Amino acid sequence: MESDVGVSEGRGVSGSDPHVELTLDADAESVVLARQMVRGLVDFLGWDDASRNDVSIAVTEACTNAVLHAYPDGDGEYAVRAWVEAERLVVAVRDQGQGIMPRVEAPSTGLGLGLPLMLAIGDEVSFTSDAEGSTEVRMVFSPGARAR
Repeated sequence: MESDVGVSEGRGVSGSDPHVELTLDADAESVVLARQMVRGLVDFLGWDDASRNDVSIAVTEACTNAVLHAYPDGDGEYAVRAWVEAERLVVAVRDQGQGIMPRVEAPSTGLGLGLPLMLAIGDEVSFTSDAEGSTEVRMVFSPGARAR
């Protein structure tokens, strides 16, 4: 598995907030790397275990969607970017696959709970697709978001 990793300081609002980006092969093993990346940022922020678990679940679902649905005919890659803005964590998962398609029911595709989970966990969740086939899921989290 190949991946590109970039880490920089000073791109956040406060001038010292981290900005991390991974470009990953769209395979199952890559989801673990993306999850570990965001868990590290949540730990950096000092958020509690419940927040860390919630963010991990939402990011895992977004990455899994890119892996399973973006490239049905073969190989591809996706990017995961995460940064801190005003005490909130922003995570964007972007692929260059087929875009958001209507779900075709099939036993092998699972229960389809990923999108509802992301929407329940994130403070803000948006989905965008463009004419070139790029799809982005952007999620914004704050500590204890689901406790509210």
